[in-house]
Amino acid sequence: MDNVESFLKETKFCDFSNNNITELAEQIGKNCKGDREFAVSAFYWVRDNILYSVGNWQKKASETLTERKGTCTNKANLLVSLLRYKKIPAGYGVMKVYGQTYFGPIALEMLRKFIGEISTHIYPLVYLENKWIKVDPDVDKNLAYNTSYFNPTSKLIEWDGYVDSVINLSENDIISNKFPEADIDVLIEKKPKNARGLLLKVANIYVNFVRNNNIRVSGANEVEILFKKYLREKYPIYFYLFKLTSAFRNIKSN
Repeated sequence: MDNVESFLKETKFCDFSNNNITELAEQIGKNCKGDREFAVSAFYWVRDNILYSVGNWQKKASETLTERKGTCTNKANLLVSLLRYKKIPAGYGVMKVYGQTYFGPIALEMLRKFIGEISTHIYPLVYLENKWIKVDPDVDKNLAYNTSYFNPTSKLIEWDGYVDSVINLSENDIISNKFPEADIDVLIEKKPKNARGLLLKVANIYVNFVRNNNIRVSGANEVEILFKKYLREKYPIYFYLFKLTSAFRNIKSN
């Protein structure tokens, strides 16, 4: 790779010199033998210790680490930061997808209508032994375990350090896939259009609900029934406000 240096640089959002990131990288690498073993260990750490959430991706890697949660963009950025700190070239894949089908059945009807037509999915790549390898720590273990049996997109991603391990997404949902990118700060700086306010609160309540829901369901319809009941009982204000917002949106669209 001719421009390897650009895949080792620190940026505003890929702030790998932050003390918390350097300490974590040293901890992860303490018993690792070589770059590949470190990359695999870092992948698993990010996958399961940073819980997937939706919403504001305008965060530095160090902020994601502190908050212990983040979007696909945030999780990818943290993994890239850990790799670059250890002098392992790492970059980003930028995938444009059809937003309303990208999430799969887990995107309930009550929430899907608020999702934009086109969404961006960010995932990391690592350069090992003259080869770019795609690896995606997007979905944490508990979220995958409690949803992937009815939602193929959230299938748990495992990685051996040698072959691509990417999100289980239908090619029909992918518009474009550009990689590797050395710097995505411009993308991270863009403000979310839909993921904010009441919608964001309800969406993340839902993500946490399905992550912790141990009741096996037959599909998305049953999940929606369970979630509406949960939201009404635990967060009644959000439940009724969201109901009003949805009704108003339906009136405007008709």
